[in-house]
Formats: sequence, C-alpha cells, structure tokens
Amino acid sequence: MQVAAASRPAMQEVRKRFISLNNYQNDEDLFFKESSQFLKFVRDEKLLPLLIQEILKDPDYLSEIASNSYKHVNHFSKVVLINDANQDNCRLTLHIWKPPFTEAEISQELIHDHRFSFSSYVLCGEQVHEIFSESSQKSIAKVRFQKYKYLPSATGNIHDCFFEEDVYLDQIAEKKVSPGNVYTMHNEAIHRIVFPEGDEPIISFLVRGPRKRNYTHTYNTFYPREGTVSNVPMYTPHELHELLSYTLNKI
Repeated sequence: MQVAAASRPAMQEVRKRFISLNNYQNDEDLFFKESSQFLKFVRDEKLLPLLIQEILKDPDYLSEIASNSYKHVNHFSKVVLINDANQDNCRLTLHIWKPPFTEAEISQELIHDHRFSFSSYVLCGEQVHEIFSESSQKSIAKVRFQKYKYLPSATGNIHDCFFEEDVYLDQIAEKKVSPGNVYTMHNEAIHRIVFPEGDEPIISFLVRGPRKRNYTHTYNTFYPREGTVSNVPMYTPHELHELLSYTLNKI
C-alpha cells in the first residue's frame, strides 16, 4: 500500500483534500463552496494531467479505475476516479463527451435531474446546459414528455426506468460554461447538456455531493411506456487507456 501511495503522488494529494468534502453532507451551501475551491485547487496546481499519467503508467491502477468506469446511457464516458464504499459519500469523476455522435443519439432528449448536487470544472469545450421546469400547460413546441423514475445500481452501469406520468416541459434558461470555469448544480434542477459540434469534445471534472435520494428522473419521448432496463459493460483496461490518452491530449 505504501509503495502504491508513493507511486501516485498526484492522487495522494487529491485524495487528501477530497476526503474532507464528506464533512459537508448536511450543508449544501458549504459543500458547493468547498468543492468548488477543491476543483480550483486541482485546476491551478495542474494535478489532473499528473493524475491521468499515474493511471496510464500503472496497469493495476488502470484496471482498478476501469472496473468502475463505463459509457453512460446519456452518451458520455464516466470515469470514476475516487469511489467510496459508502454510497452516500462524495465521488470524484471525469465526464467525457467524445464526438462523433450519431443522428439517433443527437435526436434523443436526455433531459434529467440528479440524485445528488454537484460541482464541476470544465476542462475542454463549452458546456451548454438547457434548463427546464415541469408545466401543466402545453409548451410552445407542444411536446408531451414521458417522465420516468430512473433507479441505478450501486455501480451505476445498470438501471431500471419506470414510467410515472406524461408532462410538459418549459425551457426556462440556457447556461454556458466555458473551459477553465467551475459551476454548481442542485440535484432537483432539470437539464440536459447539448452535444458538442465538430471534433472537439466536452470534458469535465466533477465532485458528486452526498446522495439525496436513490432515484433520478429522466424525460424523453423514445423510451417504451412500460419502462426499460439498461446494462452497459464497464470499460476494459485497454478501452480506458485509449480514452484517458485521448483526454490527456485534449486537456
């Protein structure tokens, strides 16, 4: 264990500061403040490229990270860098939207809220959030969405979706976050991220706050009304090595 720690100084420094974020489970304002400061520290000290290099150079470390990382059903890659046996504690992840996307993927609405609030640092690409609210009235587009309760497994790569009701959504805002900036989002915010155009990805580094509930909601027009089950495989070490090498080149 001491040998591993000595060979991973970037992760050792990140983990040391990250663990303290679990102290703010009952104070969301303080969680947002402290997690944002943590992300800015990682940014300013340029720790993330060093951390990725540590993973790429260590086959055992790479396999460990790969065993918790997967392609999310919302078409981005989720790389879990710090996990916790206690599912209510914070988690540190890397999110990568890597072009190209198919027409079918682009056409999917992928509107959702979260089980947790979070802070995020955008490393690459402009992140555009469309923010929505539920409405009892028809929207301008007159599109009726199907609202599902989404129940992910402990590992996150397996989930069940159960239809709840038909709803209308109003887009109430658009939020753009440019590279180098940190933003926060409450778990009940309903949003989607617009896929990047062209060849440049969107890459973000995210602190997931304490879990507030065991489900999230997703809104779309393409899931079957009886619900659906999804089971995506974890990345292999080889797949993760390619993805992290790509990421390192972009950041």
